[in-house]
Amino acid sequence: MCTGIELVSRQGKPYWGRTQDFEQDFEYAGIRIPAGTRIESTTTPITVRYAVMGIVWAQNVHERPVVLDGINEYGICGGSFYFDHFYRYVPTEEILRSGKTVLRGEELVTWILTQYRSLDEIRDRLNDDIGITTEPGPMMGMSVPQHAVFQDETGRSIVVEPSVKNGFRIFENPLGVFTNAPTFDWHLNNLKTHLERSSARTFTYRDDEPIEPFPIDEPMSGPLGLPADYKPESRFLRAVYAKLMSVEVDDGEAVNQIFQLLSCVNTPKGMLRVRQGEQVLLPWTQYTAVYDIANKVLYANTYDNHTVRVMEFGDPDQWGGGLSWFRFYDDKPQYVPFGVW
Repeated sequence: MCTGIELVSRQGKPYWGRTQDFEQDFEYAGIRIPAGTRIESTTTPITVRYAVMGIVWAQNVHERPVVLDGINEYGICGGSFYFDHFYRYVPTEEILRSGKTVLRGEELVTWILTQYRSLDEIRDRLNDDIGITTEPGPMMGMSVPQHAVFQDETGRSIVVEPSVKNGFRIFENPLGVFTNAPTFDWHLNNLKTHLERSSARTFTYRDDEPIEPFPIDEPMSGPLGLPADYKPESRFLRAVYAKLMSVEVDDGEAVNQIFQLLSCVNTPKGMLRVRQGEQVLLPWTQYTAVYDIANKVLYANTYDNHTVRVMEFGDPDQWGGGLSWFRFYDDKPQYVPFGVW
């Protein structure tokens, strides 16, 4: 149920934000992971090459820091999004035979942000480096279906999708907008179709009587006819139109503007109802995060508390050893050194 939007300010600096929507009540934490940290809980243990700041799934954060979105010391910023039906994970044995590192779906963003320092490096190395296993893990009792989007300090954006067996399709993302399944190229083609339908061209009906749009000085209805439901393809369209119709903003306005743009795809509790057997689940927007990529600052709020929490990357050499984080549900978030939680 997640949606992401990138925006570039008048000064040419990129900002990226995302909603985290789900039907399970997860706990989240802001986190900083220094270079050199050893993460033993991933399918294959990871040694962090590049420092990362972001938001993690916070169940037992000491042992299982699963990065959902974040930014690394080289300004690579992005996050994971649910990718049901279209993922093509393979058994662990097949990945090992191909000489790749074995990871689960939810570990993809952790790997990319801790191991790569450019989008080109992701594009050139990822398919040779890792494969995603079908082996279930502690998060949701499965290898979670995930695809991901990443931005850099130039504003360039790419999409990473495990939609081929033991590999990834990687797309340039000219829109800076992202949601869930289907695949990214499908969303682009669907957008083209919608733009064709919604274009303001004059056409002729019967008896050669022209049908014309209202003059531009008449009252306007904005993106008339956009779908209002919460399916990924509908949220993708709303997010694209929101971004393309957005006013230009300066750096001081960009973070707030992304929060506002993402409000058009937020999910209030009760708007969606997912049946699992006898149980009815209610997905909702659990948190919204916005990253100032150039300055490496994270802004985030939660469904129950719209007070914006702020984390600054700062100087990784001053972080000290181990993890540090705060829980977003605390009234006064405090950094807690690794080992004290």
